[in-house]
Amino acid sequence: MKHALATLRSHLQALETMAQATHPDRAGLQQQFLLAQQHFQHQILPLGDQTPSAQPIITEINRTLRLLAMDVAFLQTARQSITTQQRQRQLGDKLAQLLGFCAALAPVLNPGAIEE
Repeated sequence: MKHALATLRSHLQALETMAQATHPDRAGLQQQFLLAQQHFQHQILPLGDQTPSAQPIITEINRTLRLLAMDVAFLQTARQSITTQQRQRQLGDKLAQLLGFCAALAPVLNPGAIEE
């Protein structure tokens, strides 16, 4: 469980780094997002059934990932630099939320463990 969450956090941090670039690689952003989303669906989402107390946080991660998908798509279609910057900020906000959810999920999935 701890490894699955650390991997999701790593995917999200990589996406955050890419999104903050002056000229983001739009295809790379899409690919990195898909990696994070697939990892969440296959590794984290099933943990909600095993750990009912984690379900509300997992539901929020799922919801925020769906919103993030829209932000990634909108960034890909942005043509004006001001629009690109707005989309990058929105992406950054959602990624910060997701990383916060990961931090909140860690002690629920690993009670008694010390967070790194």
